[in-house]
Amino acid sequence: MQKYIKEVEQHISKLPLDLPMPFLEAKVKDISTDTLRRILHRLHDKGVVTIVKRGYFKRVVPFSELLFVYGSLKKGFDNHHLLDRYSKRVGKAITVGKFGMYEDSFGNYPYLVAEPKKRVHGELYLILREELMDKIDEFEGTPDFYERKKILVKSHKGTNRAFVYIRMDATVPENQQPLKEWKDNSDYKVKLLEEYLESVVEA
Repeated sequence: MQKYIKEVEQHISKLPLDLPMPFLEAKVKDISTDTLRRILHRLHDKGVVTIVKRGYFKRVVPFSELLFVYGSLKKGFDNHHLLDRYSKRVGKAITVGKFGMYEDSFGNYPYLVAEPKKRVHGELYLILREELMDKIDEFEGTPDFYERKKILVKSHKGTNRAFVYIRMDATVPENQQPLKEWKDNSDYKVKLLEEYLESVVEA
């Protein structure tokens, strides 16, 4: 299968950009139509082609951007499913520069602010399709809530520039200490909620 994927990708690289054409235009020797269909869907996920309608595709300029995540998009967290398709996990990473990372009032999510407090631990992903980046922008409330900016991050792949979501207008509670890594602690969230409810009752 890998051999055929490579051959089909090489063949497609010679086709015109952004011109819709039938799947059969990508066919190479000794490959079945069913295998070709599966390969084209894989190449769509990889960002090499875009399937424009049933049985048709077009070659596109590959999209490739790094994204540093530090909250609920991390592996094993609530919103990681948004990265299930069109992305590749590079691995754990840490910011080269220092930032302030704080939690919302109930510990539901963290946010970065442009304060030189601590180097932040997170994960690095390679985003392979522009529509996924657009989807994450929408999820993060960009540009009204977060701004997407490029920063330097370090992983086992070396130091690279990657996008990250930063709050530019956040008011940080005075009693909060900056975090270096965010952990989804359910007991901690319950405690914060109970403390909030107690403060409301007392008021």
